[in-house]
Amino acid sequence: MYEKMDREILADLYLSRNGMDFLSELVESYGARFGGSEEERAAANFLVEQFEQAGADAAWTEAFPCTSWKRKSTTLVATEPESKAFDCIALPYCPPGQIEAPLVFLGDGHPQAYEENLEEMQDAIVMVTTATPKFYHRTMHRGEKLGRAIEAGAAGFIWMRGEPGGLPETGSARFGRACEIPAISVSYEVGHEILRLSKNGELRLKIESDNEIFETESLNAVAELRASDDNPEHIVVGAHYDGHDISQSAADDGAGTAVLLEALRALAPHKHNLKRTIRFVGFAQEEMGLMGAEDYAGKHVDDEIRFMLNLDGAGRGEKVSFVLQGWPETMEYFRDMAREMFETDISVGDSPSLYSDMYPFSARGIPSATLRSTPPATSGAPRGYGHTYWDSLDKINPRYIQGDAARVARMLLRLCTQESLPFTYKEPAEIGALLTEMGFDKVLRYEGRPVPGE
Repeated sequence: MYEKMDREILADLYLSRNGMDFLSELVESYGARFGGSEEERAAANFLVEQFEQAGADAAWTEAFPCTSWKRKSTTLVATEPESKAFDCIALPYCPPGQIEAPLVFLGDGHPQAYEENLEEMQDAIVMVTTATPKFYHRTMHRGEKLGRAIEAGAAGFIWMRGEPGGLPETGSARFGRACEIPAISVSYEVGHEILRLSKNGELRLKIESDNEIFETESLNAVAELRASDDNPEHIVVGAHYDGHDISQSAADDGAGTAVLLEALRALAPHKHNLKRTIRFVGFAQEEMGLMGAEDYAGKHVDDEIRFMLNLDGAGRGEKVSFVLQGWPETMEYFRDMAREMFETDISVGDSPSLYSDMYPFSARGIPSATLRSTPPATSGAPRGYGHTYWDSLDKINPRYIQGDAARVARMLLRLCTQESLPFTYKEPAEIGALLTEMGFDKVLRYEGRPVPGE
C-alpha cells in the first residue's frame, strides 16, 4: 500500500536542496542558537515559519522558563613549579570565581581511578579526558565524570579532549543549573603540555572565570500534520535546534533539524492518509540539559503520545542506527519495517541513554527511540567535530540530510497509517528499575538528576 507514496517521498527528497538551504540559513542567520539567547528565540520563530511553508496544518511556539549562561573571560595559569598560561574555555554553567589548587589527573576517568584517588581529589583540580574508559562496560558522559569529582570534594574540573587536533570540547557542566565548582576545557595538546609541566614538581593551577548565570525564557517550535479523523493518538518526532555558543552547531543538531523539517515537507502531501497526528518539535535548550524536551514531555505527558522519535544525530552520514530506549520487545517490529522499506542497512537495537531529547519521554514511560547516522571519520574523535569550534556547515553533506529525511518520513508514514501499534506504555518506576539494573541510577545521582519513579 505504500509503494506510490514511497516513490513520491523519495523523488521529492532526493531532488530537493531544501534541507541544505534551510540549514545554511539557520546557521548563517542565527549563529549558534545558544540556549536562552536572543538568537535561539529568533531561530525558533524562523523554524515555525519554515514549518508553515512546508505544509503544516498548524505551527506555534511553546515558551518555558530556564536558566541560561553567558560566556565571558576564563584563564588557566600554572603557579608552581613555574608560572605559565594555558589556552582554555569555560564549560557552560561554569560559575564566576577564582581557585588555586594542585592538579590530580585521572586519565580517561575510569571509576577505579576515582576510587584510588579519593583523598587526593579533595580540594584539588581534577582533570579527565573525554575518552571512553578502557576496560569499562559502558561509556561515561562528561556529567558523570564531573559529578564524581564534585562528590569527592574537588575544587575545580578540567575536561581534556581525548584526541589530538587542537580543539577544546565544550558541553554543559550541569543540567539546567549553575555548577558548584569552576569547570573548564582544554585541548588534547594543552592537556599534555600541562602533564609535562607536572613532571618538574608539584603542579598548582589557578582558574579564574568571569561568567554570567541568569534566568530567561526559551521556545520550543511545534508543528502538526493532523490525522484525517479525530483520533487523539499522535506521534512526536523532534530534533534540537539549539547549539553551543562556540560554533555554528551545524551537525549537532542543525542537520537533525533539517531532517525534521524535510520529513514534514515530504509528508504534507500525504496527510489525508494519516490515522494519527504527527507533532514535529524543534526542541530548545537540549545542550544545556534537555530543558526543552523536559518541558514539552512534562506538559504533554497526559496526551496520547504513542511513540517519540528523536533525531539528534540524524543527517550526518550513511551508517544509520535506530536505537530503542527500553522497549526491546519492539525491535523485530522495526527490523521488519526496515526490511519492508528496503532499508536493510539500518541497525535496530535497544540501548537506553540519558543524554538526548528522547530521555524525558522514556523516563515517563512513553515508547521512544533515536535515529542517528554516523559521520565520516574526520577528526578521530567519537563525536567528530561536535561540541568544538569546527562543527560548521562545511562538514555537512546534503545527501545525508536527504537520505535520513526519506527514512524518517517513510517510517512516520507507517507509524501513522497502521491500525494498531505494538507499543505499550510503562510506569516510570519500571524505567527506573531498568536504569538501576544498568547502573544508571548512580549516574543520575552524580549528575543531580532524579531517578524515574522515585
